[in-house]
Amino acid sequence: MSFLSAAARRRLLPILLGQGIGIACGLLGIKLTARLVPPAVLGAYGIFLTFTSVGTGVIYAGLIKYVGRHWAAASDRASLLRVVAQAARRKLFWLLPACIPAAVFVDAHRWPAVLPLLFVTVVLLAIAALAQTALQAVQAHWRDLAVTAAGAVIRSFAPPLLYAAAGGAVLLLYTGYGLHAFVLAAVGAWFWREYWRPSASGAIAAPPEPLGQAYEGPLFIVLALTGWILLGLNRWIVAWFFGTTQTGYFSLASSLATLIPSILGTILLLYFQPGFFAAASETPVEREQLARRVDQVALLHLALALGGLLALNAVAPLLVGPLLAETYRPALALLLPAGCFTLAVTTGFFYHALLLAGKREPACGPTELTAAGILVAGGALAAAVGEAWFLRWLLATPAVPWLVNRTLARRYFFRPAAPARA
Repeated sequence: MSFLSAAARRRLLPILLGQGIGIACGLLGIKLTARLVPPAVLGAYGIFLTFTSVGTGVIYAGLIKYVGRHWAAASDRASLLRVVAQAARRKLFWLLPACIPAAVFVDAHRWPAVLPLLFVTVVLLAIAALAQTALQAVQAHWRDLAVTAAGAVIRSFAPPLLYAAAGGAVLLLYTGYGLHAFVLAAVGAWFWREYWRPSASGAIAAPPEPLGQAYEGPLFIVLALTGWILLGLNRWIVAWFFGTTQTGYFSLASSLATLIPSILGTILLLYFQPGFFAAASETPVEREQLARRVDQVALLHLALALGGLLALNAVAPLLVGPLLAETYRPALALLLPAGCFTLAVTTGFFYHALLLAGKREPACGPTELTAAGILVAGGALAAAVGEAWFLRWLLATPAVPWLVNRTLARRYFFRPAAPARA
């Protein structure tokens, strides 16, 4: 990394360490889970996990973006924290109705037992996301690393160990993940304890930026709902068309294969996105330079992620024994398809950043909804034909963001801005 400045290396080091710890814990957790949890049970657990993000991915999405946008510049963060806490409490009334059908979908017979576990987990994950977003906004990467590391350890080991200790009670898997959410929220909130109460300094500070329609309106909610659907889409499709055992294989394959594109995407966005936002974009030449820069980073992500996925697929048979139990050998054929779909989703994030950087936020709606509609419809139609066609579709999905997200994002990005209303 000699081509990076000392300041850039200092900023990048905790980001890389956090992702490295996540990978290490994830791999060890996969190894442990493959030995202790049978595929059918893991399939049910995989469905449960898709619903745990309904808070961060849908209900609280706008509030999380508000914190990311305004926390660093706030002169009275204690007041801003109270604004966030009040808004978060109001949103609890939307969260419970969302969790009830989710609990029924997870387990129609034991949903009254699943519901409180799911609801508490979703709330804790929302608290953790708000805390980590604030840490990232002020580039407190070492504190963010501590939150990430604590959560990674508990997430990887608590669910399978609790499940094995209880003799195979599936609710203990859910409880273990809830423990992960508690640790994540507790450590994250602890770093902001100085803002839990109003400042005693007596200094006059500007009031916090109001939430406004941009963060509480429908745009971010719709986009977040779309992202959440994509997050769980393939597990739902596999469960619906091919059964819970196959869902268990797909869940394990997803847990392993999606590490590569998702972690690479996170590293590249954390490192390059501030530069996108700071870049000048007023003149056509400046906008062309910014769009070209986003293309370059997106291509770098594609090359690294696709290379990593192909390498993983090549060595996959060697993983049976050292990492995966023999029971999960059928999951090997699902690694590359699952990873390719995640690559398609993460590539779209770079063109979302382009539109934000170019102050074309409303264009995120038609761009991302069009791409998501193609991914959803394509997956469902392919699965209806058969499993082989479904896997072929997943392998083809990395082309979607280049044909759709990039094309539409650049069209809106270069379109002159609409005049402001009087």
